[in-house]
Amino acid sequence: MIAYRSDCRAFPVAALVATLAACTPAQEDQAASAKISPYNHTEDYIHQFYINGQGGGNSYPYEGGGSFVCCINYPRQWYPGLTATVRWTTSSGIPGIRTEPVWHEKVVPIERYEKPGTTLNVHFLPGGQVRLLIWSGSAGSKGYKGPDAPVKPEGWPPRPPKLLDTIEHADPEQQ
Repeated sequence: MIAYRSDCRAFPVAALVATLAACTPAQEDQAASAKISPYNHTEDYIHQFYINGQGGGNSYPYEGGGSFVCCINYPRQWYPGLTATVRWTTSSGIPGIRTEPVWHEKVVPIERYEKPGTTLNVHFLPGGQVRLLIWSGSAGSKGYKGPDAPVKPEGWPPRPPKLLDTIEHADPEQQ
């Protein structure tokens, strides 16, 4: 037991003991922690997303990986039926086109993993599909069983329509 002391030297020791007590071996055997990394394979802008209520940030169209939000806890041992609830909001990612954000929610299986990983890779795919993969690395790394990182289509982003030019050139006599 640590006795209360009025000087600051006891605080680091007490904090260390409290931290170690919070991480008992039984808890370590049951849960692992991973940072969250989004991959957006769509033309939509993802304003925000959540995995089981834990915020994951945002993601631009056809981008992802390399940015992380900390952290989410998950079971060290994968089991059949392991899922997570994914909530996200999207709007058009095409410059010059404004749309109101739309919320989506889906219960998604966490794909089988053989050992705990350091990252939960979240792949937002066309058609509202989502894949969740626990891995110690990024999409496309050796042994990764999910999609590669998104690739921007040729000519992305599309050029916004020039509405003003269309109106000005519609009737040459009025110019």
